[in-house]
Amino acid sequence: MTETAHQGDDNTYRIGAVARLTGISVDRLRAWERRYGVVETRRTEALGRIYTRGDVERLTMIKQLVDLGNSISSVANLDDEQLRERLQQDSRSSQHTQDPFTHQPVRAVVYGETLAAQLRSSLDRLPGILLAGAYQHFEEFRRHLAALAPEVLILEYAGVYPDTVDELSDLLSRSGAKRAVMVCGFGRHDVFRSLKERGAVILRSPVSLEELELACRYSGEQREQNLPPRSKLQSDLPENIPPRRFRDTELLHLASIARAVECECPEHLITLIGSLSAFEAYSATCQHRNADDAALHAYLHRVTAHARALIEEALENVAEMEGLTK
Repeated sequence: MTETAHQGDDNTYRIGAVARLTGISVDRLRAWERRYGVVETRRTEALGRIYTRGDVERLTMIKQLVDLGNSISSVANLDDEQLRERLQQDSRSSQHTQDPFTHQPVRAVVYGETLAAQLRSSLDRLPGILLAGAYQHFEEFRRHLAALAPEVLILEYAGVYPDTVDELSDLLSRSGAKRAVMVCGFGRHDVFRSLKERGAVILRSPVSLEELELACRYSGEQREQNLPPRSKLQSDLPENIPPRRFRDTELLHLASIARAVECECPEHLITLIGSLSAFEAYSATCQHRNADDAALHAYLHRVTAHARALIEEALENVAEMEGLTK
């Protein structure tokens, strides 16, 4: 593989994001790097292994060839052009001969309370997305879809439910979009499967904007993600639900000024609060199969709320020590 294949590419991805986008497990990816040098390994002290956009596209082609019956040893050292030629020549890959990533900007419309604001302020970092509209209110988003003619819908959901599947079908039909990229917090495995069958690429929140852009450009086969199983726990926590100390807008503001300090702890704590808040909302509204299921979700809601409150307390203390304000 030539070193020039990835020059000029500033967007980087951590190994977990690469595994989600390519369908190659983290363990297998590490083994392929160690044994065959499939991509040039780059490391940083803070993030560990990092990958470029070119690495992701290269690994996707290698994964396709391996899925088609080629041994990893026979394709690992091919350069990117040779990989494309091998895909075209393989008679078994007729449905995979196209580059899985479009290289033209994708016309997109986004809905999400936080994602819409993030995309509007970060378009200079996302050359692959042509933003036709960004909405934080669902009814306004739904009303304007047909006139905006997007190729891709970008949808932010804290939790997904069975009726989300019908909602997605309606949005795709109303807009004429070919596919959707859904940034989701939590949901049942069967719901995620149904959403993928309706044309959605699923990304688990939190997600980097660069990973989001790559998903918008990806038009290949969608892959299953391993969703964590639900489990029962026990706790002596109080029955009350502690109120939130930070609104979403306050967290976004705090995250923007936290980048100016050397310590990365505030940003990590903000990410934790966002994830916990999303699951807290999901568990509070999840549909129940029976009384035991309702009790389980009430328990999960209470435990998550207390965990969120503890992390919020930690964020307040760290923000004070670092000279940040809410």
